[in-house]
Amino acid sequence: MFEFDLFELTRDTVTMAVGFTAVLASLGVILCSAPVYCALYLISNMICLALLFLLYNAEFIAAVQIIVYAGAVMILFLFIIALLGGKKEVQESSAQRSMAFTFVITMLGELFLAATVGPTKPIEGGFDPQTVAQVGGSAKAIGLELFSRHLVPFELASGLLLVAAVGIICLAKFSYAPVRRRTR
Repeated sequence: MFEFDLFELTRDTVTMAVGFTAVLASLGVILCSAPVYCALYLISNMICLALLFLLYNAEFIAAVQIIVYAGAVMILFLFIIALLGGKKEVQESSAQRSMAFTFVITMLGELFLAATVGPTKPIEGGFDPQTVAQVGGSAKAIGLELFSRHLVPFELASGLLLVAAVGIICLAKFSYAPVRRRTR
């Protein structure tokens, strides 16, 4: 009749709860105006991602997620925020905000299209999986694999890095006020 698997139901429920918490934490990163709280939301998002990796039996990636990203990188972010001063962000005009929302919607649309396209076709000609296995981890084998089967994720990652570089340049343009020395 009807088989009820409590373990699968519990695992699915925990996965959905952790995923929902990760989405809420990422919204907190975007919507919060205080940089320290944004960094704390980002840490909680990375911890949720590590929990999702654990749920899918990727223990090594979960450990690296916690140690490298939630540990080292976020501590660096918090030091930079403390060094520059954690001032609240001033809300921009509606034209700039609508352009930002348009950009975010465009990027989400591209992500949706990339997810629905599926795997790309391999390069026609000299690409042979056995040749890649024989060559091992050479630059040619990695390039063939990267630019044949994983072209769309590679391009999305390069776009993400470009956006991050532009964001760093915009964040680095803070006003510089020299410190005056007091003389008595």
